[in-house]
Amino acid sequence: MLSKRIKINPALTETAIAFDPQIQLGGYSNKSWKIPEGIELLENSAILKFYAPTAKTVAVRRYWSEGPLTELAKGDDGIWTLPLDSEGERYSPLFFEVDGVYVLNPMSEICWSHGHPINYIDFPHKGNDYYMCKDVPHGTVQRDIYYSKICNCYKGCEVYTPPGYNNGEYSELPVLYLQHGFGENETGWVHQGKVNFIMDNLLAKGKVKPCIIVMNNGMVQTQNGNGTRKWDAMTLPSVLVNECIPFIDSHYRTATDKWHRAMAGLSMGSMQTSVTTLTYPEFFGYVGIFSGFLGKLAEICDDNSHFSSFDNKEKLFSDYKLFFRCMGDKDDFMEQYNEESEMLREKGLSADTWGAYKEVIYSGYHDWNVWRQSIRDFLELIFK
Repeated sequence: MLSKRIKINPALTETAIAFDPQIQLGGYSNKSWKIPEGIELLENSAILKFYAPTAKTVAVRRYWSEGPLTELAKGDDGIWTLPLDSEGERYSPLFFEVDGVYVLNPMSEICWSHGHPINYIDFPHKGNDYYMCKDVPHGTVQRDIYYSKICNCYKGCEVYTPPGYNNGEYSELPVLYLQHGFGENETGWVHQGKVNFIMDNLLAKGKVKPCIIVMNNGMVQTQNGNGTRKWDAMTLPSVLVNECIPFIDSHYRTATDKWHRAMAGLSMGSMQTSVTTLTYPEFFGYVGIFSGFLGKLAEICDDNSHFSSFDNKEKLFSDYKLFFRCMGDKDDFMEQYNEESEMLREKGLSADTWGAYKEVIYSGYHDWNVWRQSIRDFLELIFK
């Protein structure tokens, strides 16, 4: 039976290190052997391929770095293969082990997650093409660098500007500050989240207001005097408000009032968003908490003094035009989400009493399959 390959869309294969998909190549010094592509995408399935002719075992973990191992089968050509069902998923991490050692497959898609480079597979999902690369005007993503006195080192952020911005279109654009999750970095919302393609497609349909999207590294590192570094997720609010926002406002054509500024984040980034927006309500008029935490995670910090904002309903109601919370129905953090929802209800803060408040439960887990939907829906609601 002939394999049924699918037409490749850049949204499925572009990575932090390449735009075009990786293809089978000849060996070094014009040798005759071939390095195979790492993933052959089919309809509702795929074939994983790993070239390791001298290996005794090649195996892979899917979804989690500590999940169960599944062995690949070795062919006479030294290529190990494994059929993989889509399982209804559109994105899932892959962790390869060769002879018991974790390695990257150099011919599979690579991104940054779990605190290091990883392989991943991105399956298309019929009926959900909102994050695909389409024949529409495309915005630009670039990296900016600014110096942080708070951290004593340089910081990088990814910045999306809408189509036409570089040709002088637009003035006083609103800005969304968008944060990733634990173990990721500022590239995640582009290469895994596809936020640039999502925004391009929504703009082409007239469903969103043009805006700038700024993505910072939430795994904030501070450099000590002796050259060593430490990270503290809760340094982000101060860096963002005191250093990043002034930098963006001085380098881009932005509107600088709170009603033209939003913040959103997923997982750890949702916690950072809660703390930042509730601590500095004068800066943000729109809030997005994706797979999200209103309170700080206990292993990071147990100070939830920012919850005091929920006790002054009159001020709270006037501070935000949108307070958006969402979660996947199979998320491991659903219990905490429900507890925090109950806390809000007990304080008289629900969709029935708070006009800016919105809750959405998606079908899915704690992963990009939910977060792509989250940002799509959030973008359609802000700056209006």
